[in-house]
This record gives sequence, C-alpha cells and structure tokens, in this order.
Amino acid sequence: MAQKSSAERLKKANLSATKHRVTVLNILMEAGRPLSHLEIQDKLEGTKIDRVTLYRILTLLKEASLIHQVQGNDGVWRFCSHDDESDHCPGGHPHFLCESCGKMICLTNSRMQHIQVPDGFAVTHKQMLILGVCDSCCQKAEKIKDENISREKRIKTAPYVNLNL
Repeated sequence: MAQKSSAERLKKANLSATKHRVTVLNILMEAGRPLSHLEIQDKLEGTKIDRVTLYRILTLLKEASLIHQVQGNDGVWRFCSHDDESDHCPGGHPHFLCESCGKMICLTNSRMQHIQVPDGFAVTHKQMLILGVCDSCCQKAEKIKDENISREKRIKTAPYVNLNL
C-alpha cells in the first residue's frame, strides 16, 4: 500500500494540516531515519519555522503517534516517522548511533530480545542503542589515514637538506 501524504496522515490524526506541520512531517518521512532537532532545523533553513515552533510541532506529532523519539547516549533526542499503517512506533529494533557524526539509523532487520521482568514489574519503555562509527565516517577516517601514510612516506623519502648554512 502506498504511503499516505503528510497532510492525509495529519488529518487522520485529527490535526490541522498546517504548512509547518506538513513540512516537518515531510522531512521526517523522507529522511527514513531518526533526525535530531538540529538536523531538522538544518533542513528547514529558509522557512519561517523557528526552533520553539519546531519543538512544539514535534511534541504534537509525537502525542498524535505520528512520530516516535529515540534518545542517544549523547542525550540528544531524535525523531522518526513510522509507517502510516501503525499508530505507534514499530519498536522491537535497536538503533545505531555514530559516535563521530551523531547520525542515527534504525536497525529494523535486527530484533530485540524479549526480556522477562519479575512479577509485579511493568515495562514502560525499552531501547537498545548500538554505538560505533557509520560507513561515511569510516571512509573519511580511512582517507585521512591513507593521506597521513602518504605524507609520512614523502617526508621519509624527501632528500636530506642541510639547513646549517
């Protein structure tokens, strides 16, 4: 089934499809991964949506179960749209957080283990966060490493110059 537009999803949730709400929900739907407030703000450059309005929109979308939020170990909340067939976060999957650039992705192909809690206890939230370095940052690090090795070779093979004239 085709994904509904942002305006249709807002209306289904009994929310007015204002220009700003549609814009923010579109950004999250197109991203396909959790975005921080700052990442969303960067994508809003040139619009009249300030950071307080963005915060209010994100809160409203979360309360309407159109998006969910995930907190990284860096303390930053990231927001993600989920498919329109579900009225809540699909959950059950871990998230990967790049410790270099802060990019977070859903690891939907991995399932979280069911945890049995003692009688009388109630689970209200669960989250698994995998920390590491994303492919883009790994490639950048490898390039820098290669450049440094190349520089070291140039220094080692440079002709000796006597500066004691």
